[in-house]
Amino acid sequence: MTIRPAIETDVPQIASLVKSLAHYYLDDPSRELPSWLGDTLTYEAFTSRISGIGYLNFVFEESGSIAGYISIKGAGHLYHLFVAEESQGKGISRLLWEHVKKHCHSNSFSLRSSIYAVPVYKRFGFSESGPVGTKDGVSFQPMELRS
Repeated sequence: MTIRPAIETDVPQIASLVKSLAHYYLDDPSRELPSWLGDTLTYEAFTSRISGIGYLNFVFEESGSIAGYISIKGAGHLYHLFVAEESQGKGISRLLWEHVKKHCHSNSFSLRSSIYAVPVYKRFGFSESGPVGTKDGVSFQPMELRS
């Protein structure tokens, strides 16, 4: 198992991983993602985030497969944190989170969590920073962590 910077050749696996879990964003998992959200999960969007400036991206790789992905935008916005369903509950999200904190020079972090992931972020020390928001069938909880 390895945590390493994400590279462009990882994009197909990262996009597949995130899309496989995207239903957790939805209030009704049988619906399709709204286009504004789906547009952020395209191959091109991931390539732009991984190859461009302004994002810090790492993957958790095990036996040649990417089982986890984390992305920080700017100085401290946790943009993405995903772990493959079959790998959840093994501490991978915590390993990714601890790894990225070592590389991100910020005293505070923010995120917009899916409702499903709120307990994970609370275990990391995040707390709610506003009311639950909803847009086009996607609910999210603003959260922050100050150290």
